[in-house]
Amino acid sequence: MNRLKDAKSAFLRLAADSEIDWYPWGEEAFKKAKEENKLILVDVGAAWCHWCHVMDETTYKDKEVIELVNKYFIAIKVDRDEMPDLDKKLQLAVSSLTGESGWPLTVFMTPEGEVFFGGTYFPPDDAYGRIGFKRLLRELVRIWNEEREKITQVAKSLKSALSNISYSQESAEWDKVEEVISAIVSNYDFEHGGLQGEMKFPHPTIDELLLAYSYYTGSDTEAKLSLFTLRKMYYGGIFDQVGGGFHRYTVDDEWYVPHFEKLLIDNAELLLDYTHAYQLTLDSEILDAIKLTSNFILREMFLGDSFANSLDADSEGKEGYYYTWTEDEFKEALQSEDYRFWIRFFNVDLGREVEGRKVLRRTMDLRDLSKRFQDPLSKLTEIRIKLLEYREKTRKPPLRDDNAYTYPNARVAQALLESSIITGKGKEEALKVINKLSPNITRRLEGGKEGLPEDYASALLAVITAYEVTGDKKFRDLAVKLSDEVKSLDYSYPIDSPNESVASLALKGILKVQTMNGELTDVKVPFAQSPLFTAGVAQVMASIIKGIAHVVIVDEKDGKAEELHKASLLTYHPLKVVELVSSEDYDFLPSFIRSMIKYNQGSSRVYICKGTTCSLPVTSAENIKLLLKSNR
Repeated sequence: MNRLKDAKSAFLRLAADSEIDWYPWGEEAFKKAKEENKLILVDVGAAWCHWCHVMDETTYKDKEVIELVNKYFIAIKVDRDEMPDLDKKLQLAVSSLTGESGWPLTVFMTPEGEVFFGGTYFPPDDAYGRIGFKRLLRELVRIWNEEREKITQVAKSLKSALSNISYSQESAEWDKVEEVISAIVSNYDFEHGGLQGEMKFPHPTIDELLLAYSYYTGSDTEAKLSLFTLRKMYYGGIFDQVGGGFHRYTVDDEWYVPHFEKLLIDNAELLLDYTHAYQLTLDSEILDAIKLTSNFILREMFLGDSFANSLDADSEGKEGYYYTWTEDEFKEALQSEDYRFWIRFFNVDLGREVEGRKVLRRTMDLRDLSKRFQDPLSKLTEIRIKLLEYREKTRKPPLRDDNAYTYPNARVAQALLESSIITGKGKEEALKVINKLSPNITRRLEGGKEGLPEDYASALLAVITAYEVTGDKKFRDLAVKLSDEVKSLDYSYPIDSPNESVASLALKGILKVQTMNGELTDVKVPFAQSPLFTAGVAQVMASIIKGIAHVVIVDEKDGKAEELHKASLLTYHPLKVVELVSSEDYDFLPSFIRSMIKYNQGSSRVYICKGTTCSLPVTSAENIKLLLKSNR
């Protein structure tokens, strides 16, 4: 047993019995490397990562690999979910050298910790067109012993190149927004939705920017592109057609055959994505995706007071076994139903296989179903419940990483709070997470290491959402404190990866707090040269230019404020802040709003402001919707 048995990380603990002498990332490993003048091997992965498990079970169990690593290297394991900041740096270094990135990430360093080579998955012997790990290790040892200056020169050059990478701080300009929209449309897959490519990752910030652009410009084209992508994913194999929730990505361009891992962060951001699309469209299938995803998160990820980090891709020794099917299993699960029809519906008869089992995806839409069933969505829900019950009874679920990291927990709390207004579920569970937050954010909810900028920024947005949904002033006070903390951090990284960038998260939170306080919402926005993956900060720019909506509901205790509050939360706007205040306690509001409340007393009412200009009070949900839709 090596040094990993007491690690909090699920990924590190999986390697605790490895014959390789693994170290966790830390001073001990680097001190040892310097003392023994050995190269450093860093393996970056995650508990949910299929190919990480493959490399652990094949390459790192090969006797010759074990001997080479233990004799000539100091070996370090890193969990990318535990140390995302380190992972980001190492990914950038390796991709700069070899063009490869992803997990497992295999990194080679000098004893001083300077990267000089790397890649992703390496088989033990030459295979798949890739050099075998044994041959690679032997060659690196030879170069280190005989031509060391080659390694030190590469390391020096890479360090210099990476030190020069920076991101410009831009004023909000509409031309920048147009540049990003143009890049997205130029790379859009008009057949399958999403971005063109041999593999498909969801890009929630792109979907959301397209919606926002349509809202601001009055053009419906961009919103249609966004909704087309959301429907294609909802029909595809990337979506768990039985239990809800999304797998991480697909290995094809059709959203069909996924890598089956499920990450909390991905499902949180997609839940927000679909929730905002539903606010704009009230589409019944978008609503179904929201309900199924919310149910999955609450059913399979909730730990009682926080949420688990991920579910593995593998179960019972097979990739995707928990999620794939045979025709006989469908027949057994749906004994009292026309199982032949549902086999065709989910493409079990003709569909693609993973390890001899079929990946489910829908082959029919609601119009097809309505020809057969009077209430097609209810019937589909009934079938899914039967399939889910069968799945849960007959299969062992994938490994769950129960680490409760602050960043994904805060994101899912925000998503559940927003979607709970639609589904009626998730509010209580989300507030359990948010009630753990304080001005001092840590990497894990239960405490420990200081939080990263993404932990602080996501916590800020979650706390603001809790204030918007509950009206509880304690969340407002905490949001103001957290905003000050976020401002003091480096949140300059603007690239969506495809999860929303820390720059986008931080700026949204800062702008919302500034709006609540009546402050000038004019900030510099970090920007990257590649516009395609900066949709998050582009939406921030658009919001600064077009204005952030500030919705204030004044509760006169006449029983009418609840409906007004719900309408304010449910009506789409790209960036808005909703405050529910008592007619007896509103001194914390900006002075220009306080003056209107004072002289317009009577029934519960709503003011909708942009900057320092506010509407006359409105007293109906319909007028709230009209004002927010025209607040462009």
